[in-house]
Amino acid sequence: MGKLTEGLKIAAYVAEIVMASAVVIELVGKCGGKVKTKAASVETGAGEAAETE
Repeated sequence: MGKLTEGLKIAAYVAEIVMASAVVIELVGKCGGKVKTKAASVETGAGEAAETE
């Protein structure tokens, strides 16, 4: 019975690590999307400024 409890605790720790890493990956994906959007708007703004001159 003791080994079963130890196994369940280890499984719970592994599941917690997997869930935490999934959350981190999701946050990085959201932040990466914002950075790409900002870069695209900056490039667009620079292109318009060059055309008006």
